[in-house]
Amino acid sequence: MQAVGNTFIKLSSITLLTLSVSLVGCQTFKNLTGGADVDAVETAQKSEQSYYNDAIEQLDKSHHTQAIEELTNLRTFYPTGQYAEQALLDMMYAQYEGGKYEMAASSAEQFIRLYPSNPQVSYAYYVRGVANMQGSSEGLKLFKMNQAERDTAYLRIAFANFQELVNKYPNSPYTPDAAQRMTFIYNQFAESEMSAANWYIEREAYVAAANRAKWVFQYYPLSESIPKALATLAYSNEKLGLTDLANEYKTLLQINYPSWLTSDGSVKLETKRDSTWLNKITFGKLGRSSVDDESVASGNYNGATKTQMIRNANQLRLPSANAASANAPASNAAPARGTNGNLQNSQPPRGITQPNQDAPIIP
Repeated sequence: MQAVGNTFIKLSSITLLTLSVSLVGCQTFKNLTGGADVDAVETAQKSEQSYYNDAIEQLDKSHHTQAIEELTNLRTFYPTGQYAEQALLDMMYAQYEGGKYEMAASSAEQFIRLYPSNPQVSYAYYVRGVANMQGSSEGLKLFKMNQAERDTAYLRIAFANFQELVNKYPNSPYTPDAAQRMTFIYNQFAESEMSAANWYIEREAYVAAANRAKWVFQYYPLSESIPKALATLAYSNEKLGLTDLANEYKTLLQINYPSWLTSDGSVKLETKRDSTWLNKITFGKLGRSSVDDESVASGNYNGATKTQMIRNANQLRLPSANAASANAPASNAAPARGTNGNLQNSQPPRGITQPNQDAPIIP
């Protein structure tokens, strides 16, 4: 009986061991044979070509969520396939068109990192900037509200994105539009300061208004807000009783922007926002891009107007975030003038002597 008992115990042990091996062995076998890859292949329900064709079909129907799903599956199951790069290009386009701006910017960043030598890499730089320009999942409504009154963090990021594109790929077909967007953002920053100046003028806080206008004149010398900044400086200093300094700004207005002065020499200061820049804006529509298109590498745009637009954008600079978050500059010096008294807009004025020691001090 003892022997039988021992035999039974041994048989039971063998049975349990066999069951244990059968339960664990499958996973072990998968691991030994590359189970993760086997699972991926088994999970993929379609070929790479089928995933891509279905994604394009969804894109053509503007079914962006479904297209993103198909493209995600393609890149998950065939990460090194022949459609992997094109799928990521289409992914960022579908994400942008579907209002998923943060995801589009992230996909563009991934493409730049993974495929830096791809002929269409400038498209990724462009999409990254355009997506960041939207600012959030809700998006900044370009033509429905004043962006100058919104948080400018995303606009600053977008400006840097476009600046990198313009510098690295001046012949890209996306560069002229990027340059135009840089100019728009640059003007938005200047307008933001002038919106604050208007607010101070309406409350008769003329020193603060002059500070804001001087900041625009010094750090946004190529912006469309320069005439208004000069008019604000002339008006504010006149209200403060600083007649000589006010007259100097009026002289600059007379030479450069006479429409801002009345026939008797008074300043035409309008505190309402001028929307002419928004009316003139003509951003290009974001379209799809193909890895087979070599036009980006060779460049298609060399017209004088677009060349000048890119050259002008290359001159634009935003003050640092730390400087922008601080108050206006530390002095209220007179504006710079050229040899003929013309306003010099090519560079911010530096080292200007102060003609009036009683000028308001900018904190």
